[in-house]
Amino acid sequence: MREKENQAVQIANDLLDFVNVYGYQSRAFAETICRGHRTLQQSVMRLFMETIRQLSEVPYDERNEATVALAKEITFIAKHYPLPFI
Repeated sequence: MREKENQAVQIANDLLDFVNVYGYQSRAFAETICRGHRTLQQSVMRLFMETIRQLSEVPYDERNEATVALAKEITFIAKHYPLPFI
């Protein structure tokens, strides 16, 4: 299990590095996800939603205040939309 956790941490850090460059290609990233297998799209959405849930609870200042506020709204709405593994 520790190996999977280490992999998750590495991928998260890679994503943080990806967005830490001016002009990163968010559209290409999103299009690639959207071309993926539908079951994987659902899994990616679950991953994004867990990230959003946790972002709704982080301490904030003016740099991430809008992110936290939006994450709270999305988390509220998402309670009505389960994302089962199919």
